[in-house]
Formats: sequence, structure tokens, C-alpha cells
Amino acid sequence: MGESTIGRAFQILDMLGEEHSTITPELVAELLGTTRSTTYRYIKELCDTGFLMQLSRGVYALGPRIVELERKIQLSDPLLNSSRPLMKEHVGLVPDSVLLLCGLWGDRVLCLHQETAPSTNGHAPLIQRARGIPFPLFKGAASLSILANLPLPKRRAIYLQHSPEIAEAGLGQSWDEFRRHTRTLKAERIVVTSGTFGSDLVAVASPILDSDGHAFGSITRILADKPGHDERVIASGVSQLATNVQELLNSQLLNQSKGGIPS
Repeated sequence: MGESTIGRAFQILDMLGEEHSTITPELVAELLGTTRSTTYRYIKELCDTGFLMQLSRGVYALGPRIVELERKIQLSDPLLNSSRPLMKEHVGLVPDSVLLLCGLWGDRVLCLHQETAPSTNGHAPLIQRARGIPFPLFKGAASLSILANLPLPKRRAIYLQHSPEIAEAGLGQSWDEFRRHTRTLKAERIVVTSGTFGSDLVAVASPILDSDGHAFGSITRILADKPGHDERVIASGVSQLATNVQELLNSQLLNQSKGGIPS
């Protein structure tokens, strides 16, 4: 496939979700503005590679290759493999809370993994955020901690593309205001939000940084907004966990770059 064909293929896959569980060639042609023959060629290539499957004549859904790739990423994702054991180890330090691992993809922040601490009241977990569920980029501690630690040119590009949403989120009415706001969040290392998404929950997040100091993920602890929690202790724990994940991931990547030979 050429580059333009790959782009079109992913546009077709992006059509499938909660709004459309299936697609038809007619829908694809309408949304992409492609001819009938081109549309069928894209669909055939996606079916041949397992990304789409034909349910009946002219009706297509996501194919089994998606499931295979999800299994592969569960087994091989370096960020997930570095985070999961540390999250299991740390989650119980704050009962009745949830730890979330999130990652950045484009202008979306996706939940990658969740660990739930033991409950002291027998109630269901505070939040169930399934893997792959997106967070708004400009709302919530998990997203803001990533946003504030992106390279300045990327923040600038995001602002130019999303200035109305940024202003609505209270992050700045201008580029200068947005830059100052995110710079403050970056300097604090921790982002704390309360009552986001209409809940009575507090979220405490810290970014996971690459070797250049730029965020590609975050760790967030979510708990009920009630007396008895020492926010400073919780913030310190989240920051340390994010740092531990970061260091373990960097160590694993370094070993892989050396052919898996321990240093």
C-alpha cells in the first residue's frame, strides 16, 4: 500500500465504533468522497489483511486481526510491561482508590491500564475506565499532566488547532496565557483536579517522560474527595511511581538497544 492508501485505510477503520458498528461501501464512499471502484479496493485490502470482515453482502465490521494486534500489544508494549507490576505494587498504599496508566496518541489521551485498590466499604470501584477509552486532552489530571509536558512547538500546534476548546477549558484565552498555564503545571510536576466530569472524585497525576523530558504518558490516582487524605503524601507517591515507571522503561529500552545484554 502507498502512503495515501494507508491513510485512507485508517480513516475507514476510524469510522467503526460506538456510532457505527458496521459500514457499507456506500457509507465509506460518501464519507471519504471516493469513487465506487476505489472504495471497494480499500475495503478488499482491509479484508485481505484481516482488519475488516464481511458479515453479509455489502456489510463490514472490524476483523479478527484487530484482536490479534491487541493481544500482541498486551504482551509486548514496553510502557505497559514496565508500569503494570509497579502499579500492582503501589495501588494498595491508598485504599479505595484507582491507579490509571494513560498514553498520548495524536490529540487524544487513552487509558492503557487500570489497577484498583482494595475496598474498605464493600462498594464497587470508584471508576471503571476500560482500556482504550479516551480522555479529553484539555480536561482532567491525566490529560493535563501530559499536555503540560509536551515540547513547546507541539503545544503551540495544539493551541493553533484547538484554541476554542482550550479557552473553554479555562487554560488560556491566548497563546501566551496557555503557555504560561502549562509551564506552571510542568514546573509543579503534579496535576490535581477535583470534581471533573461531574464527579466527587479527586485525581492526582504525574507525567511519564522520555529521555528528552517530554511526556508520552501519565500515572493518575483517583479517590473520593473526603477528609482524611493527605494530598501531599498521595502526590508524592504518584510522582515517585511515575518516576519509577520512567526509569524501569528507560532501562529496558537501553538493554534492548544493546541487544538485550545487561549493563
